[in-house]
Amino acid sequence: MLYSEQQQKFGQHKFTSLPEQCKECQYLFACNGGCPKDRFTHTKAGEPGLNYLRQGYYQFFNHVAPYMDFMKKELMNKRAPANIMKAIKEGLIK
Repeated sequence: MLYSEQQQKFGQHKFTSLPEQCKECQYLFACNGGCPKDRFTHTKAGEPGLNYLRQGYYQFFNHVAPYMDFMKKELMNKRAPANIMKAIKEGLIK
């Protein structure tokens, strides 16, 4: 079912139907435009298909990005991502 033609078309349409604002967003990799059922608003330019939860998603991803980047670096350097707690307490991440 996962690799069916119908599912493949759904996945492709989910991306191709996104407005340019979404396709250019730095957080597209994380939200993928959200659920298609929530894409009923328009961009400032009037393009349809914008997710009505976009602003909240953007604020959330923007807020957690430095923390996620820190944990990614810890993992890449074979250290515990939980080191984030100490870094926060020491004010190393803002």
